[in-house]
Amino acid sequence: MDLLIARIIDGLNNGVIYAFLALALVCVYRSTKHLNLAQGEMAMFSAFLAFAFTQAGVPVVFAILLAVAAGAIGGGLIERVLVRPLGNNADYSILLVGIGVFLALNAGAGLIWGGEPLPFPSVLPSGPDDYISIFGGRLRYQQLLMMVLLGLVLAGIFALFKYTKLGLAMRTATSNPESAKLLGIRVNRINALGWIMAGAVGGLLGPLVAPGTTLTTFMMFNFLIYASAAATLGGFDSPGGAVVAGLIIGVLESLVGGYVSFIGSDLKLAVALGLLLVVLMVKPSGLFGSKRVERV
Repeated sequence: MDLLIARIIDGLNNGVIYAFLALALVCVYRSTKHLNLAQGEMAMFSAFLAFAFTQAGVPVVFAILLAVAAGAIGGGLIERVLVRPLGNNADYSILLVGIGVFLALNAGAGLIWGGEPLPFPSVLPSGPDDYISIFGGRLRYQQLLMMVLLGLVLAGIFALFKYTKLGLAMRTATSNPESAKLLGIRVNRINALGWIMAGAVGGLLGPLVAPGTTLTTFMMFNFLIYASAAATLGGFDSPGGAVVAGLIIGVLESLVGGYVSFIGSDLKLAVALGLLLVVLMVKPSGLFGSKRVERV
């Protein structure tokens, strides 16, 4: 039982990271109907910026807040300079832009800070005895903080989409941009807001992940693969679905990798992709995604 609880907690820890990134992907998709392939690298670059702030003497909490602001500004700049000139229907071109931003941020971080792993300070104590014991499992304070922040970010995004005029405008602009323009909604600003929100979420996630993985240019690559699977599994238009799917994938891969000997740690990604394939065969829009209806 102790081993089972420990593996579930490990799965939840990874699942929170997948859920955070999936939530950022959903922010962009709900605003623009596009997949941001550079989301992981945006989070990674924000973590390096937070590291630079700490090296300049800024307390780690304020360094993370500055990274969140920098991530939001970066997301807005990417949308304004690289994405908006392509128009709303340039799906493949925007995918290529995402790949280009991915490569540019990865190479830029390596050029500025080098390729060696760097230590990043934790917000909360992270010593050997700094954890909460749950039926024999160990939940670190930093991991608990990430869970709490994930819940707060999800609640904020849900409230924005559900109860504000801005959220209604975002839903209208996504479903029918032309009609939204006739209603006086500035679609370009709505699209930019999605990228700004995604950049801010990435700016928060990167510095929180860095203490547990060490700070490297490829720290978010595998997480992005799982996050893309989580967003697809939960539904790209459902923030809550993406978070639930991220947690499910994290726990499932931990349990299957721990108890199925021929899978182990090397084939855990196949578990997530297998689950994704099965669900999409039954419900192509994802577990919580809405069906797309078009007038013909």
